[in-house]
Amino acid sequence: MKTKLNDISAIPSKRIYLSIIADYHLHLALCELIDNAIDNWIFNGRLQELEINLDLDYDQQTIKIKDNSGGIKEEDIHLIVSPGQSRETSSDEIIGVFGVGSKRAVVALSKQIKIYTRHSNENTLLVEIDDNWVKDLDNWLLPAFQVDNIDESTTQIELSILREKIEEENHEELLEHFGATYALFLEAGGMKIIINNEKIIPKTFDNWSYPPGYEPQEGTGPIKIKDRENIQVSIIGGLTKSHKEGDSSNEEYGVYFYCNDRLIARAYKGDEVGFNTPFKIGKPHPSLSIARVIVKLKGEVEFMPWNSSKSVIDFKHKTFQEISAHIRNMLIAYASMSRNFEGQWPEKVFQYKTGTIKKEVLTEISREIRIHTPEISRSPKQPKYIDQIKRNNKDLAILKPWVRGHYEAIIIVEEVSKINVSQNNRANLLILDSTLEIAFKDYLINESNVFYPPNTLETIMKARHKVHDEIKKYISFKKGTWEKVKYFYNLRCDLVHKRISADIKDEDLENFRDLVEYMLKKMFRLNFDRS
Repeated sequence: MKTKLNDISAIPSKRIYLSIIADYHLHLALCELIDNAIDNWIFNGRLQELEINLDLDYDQQTIKIKDNSGGIKEEDIHLIVSPGQSRETSSDEIIGVFGVGSKRAVVALSKQIKIYTRHSNENTLLVEIDDNWVKDLDNWLLPAFQVDNIDESTTQIELSILREKIEEENHEELLEHFGATYALFLEAGGMKIIINNEKIIPKTFDNWSYPPGYEPQEGTGPIKIKDRENIQVSIIGGLTKSHKEGDSSNEEYGVYFYCNDRLIARAYKGDEVGFNTPFKIGKPHPSLSIARVIVKLKGEVEFMPWNSSKSVIDFKHKTFQEISAHIRNMLIAYASMSRNFEGQWPEKVFQYKTGTIKKEVLTEISREIRIHTPEISRSPKQPKYIDQIKRNNKDLAILKPWVRGHYEAIIIVEEVSKINVSQNNRANLLILDSTLEIAFKDYLINESNVFYPPNTLETIMKARHKVHDEIKKYISFKKGTWEKVKYFYNLRCDLVHKRISADIKDEDLENFRDLVEYMLKKMFRLNFDRS
């Protein structure tokens, strides 16, 4: 038996906006505004080329966004502020399901908001939102005004009193982010995005190499849910074109996810795609940094495996679950190639700049269907660096036991550089500098054919410039060597003694290692060749 007591109000609290403010940042909020414009353009039939203009005034700290996506009809104006409401468009290949307009992004960005919109050639409407309305937890009424007309089929948003300062120094990063996020839209044509009069250039990640037998490979087909072909899937893996030491693009390996042409996750390296245990790839590592998989999903928005802000993939979503094994298998294949070819990338991979992607078209993609991946044939394995250097210097170490510590120090530098920590360079700078100083002492004692009394040697070793002067008596190095030694010694002193630690760049560390190896070769005839 049940007896009705009363009706409970399910009207959401305005506190939902306060949580939105905490969850958003500038990139995410501006992308939401662009997403809304694209969705509105699709909804209105793509009647003209879409142009989205953003004006970020770094001096006045204001943001203006204008688009010609068609405007919002008067009967839909409530979608601008009503959380959870949206048009009935779930069957469309759009990039949002939570309503047109900007209800979340604008509140996250600004305390003072004006939204002008004109559907087709109808009247222009204005909705204003400020912080007082947001903080009035009980009042959901928001007036809409008719104002002087703006351009037909246009929506214009003006944001002032920003919650977070916009910094001009971050402008290039913002351009790059938009270029990557909307690259497939921009490349397809029919739309453009302009920020402060600068047109966004698409940034894609399908820059493949084509080594014979290990070309990029793509599997395509539909995912069938509820007996309908709801999602079209493309999974492509391959090895990338280039790799430069110290280049930030070296981190651009892993998996990329596009949903309805919008980049959702970039260079993802989590357990869900095969990194770490229990899968075969292992932890993210520089030896894997030319392996890449790109996943593209197109179809009904309700089957897209993303969160509401399109910022991460929902790995528990049924769509992802259907293809997760295929993604892992593809990444494992090319990660294995990347690791197998390490040390030989220029001749084994990068020289093959053109070719054809191998394609496999399937009638259905699901966890029960197999997507073929390249067979990994293990080429003759290059000896490990540690074994190679030990073998190179085995005989010398028997004759001159004091040299063992010097070549083993270089092995330590090699291994430390591979560890996934942020301070590799700092540790290696100290190792290299100490190695060089000890090498100078060993040379004076064991190679100079001069006897140094303990007191004399101690006096020399107390001052670095005296050590250098003493070494110069016995051995000549190529021009510029001692200037470099002094530079790196000063860098080491800055790191150890100054209040603000020195920034040890990859390029500096590489040059210092080359310098130390060169000087050790000259002093002791050590061999650091890798082959």
